[in-house]
Amino acid sequence: MRTVSDERPNAMLYRDQTTVHTWVADFLVSETGAAPDISVVDQYFTEGPDSGLVVVQLRTASTVTSIVPTSEGGTATWRVQFEPRDETISLDGDQIASLAADLTTLSRLCRYLQARTDATD
Repeated sequence: MRTVSDERPNAMLYRDQTTVHTWVADFLVSETGAAPDISVVDQYFTEGPDSGLVVVQLRTASTVTSIVPTSEGGTATWRVQFEPRDETISLDGDQIASLAADLTTLSRLCRYLQARTDATD
């Protein structure tokens, strides 16, 4: 697992958009069935430490959801972020099942990105 070291005080804990896009495409090849819409964008639309943001559009909830690279204790870690909601969400049983499937895919993708990061560093 990669950590920030004294040798590289400004070590990049993040991946550029192209790398993350390749990883997401590789992940999606292994996915079967319906899945949420997943895209990779530059957080600040420039190359740098915050590029390669993964945005996931859940099928039954309008919550803005993303997978972002963070640094926890100097270790590169991918985390899922759910933006705050202003409105209540009401779902029936089938919609809850779709949401659960989307969250399972989101979890697998987050773990996949972590494994690719750990293997690269």
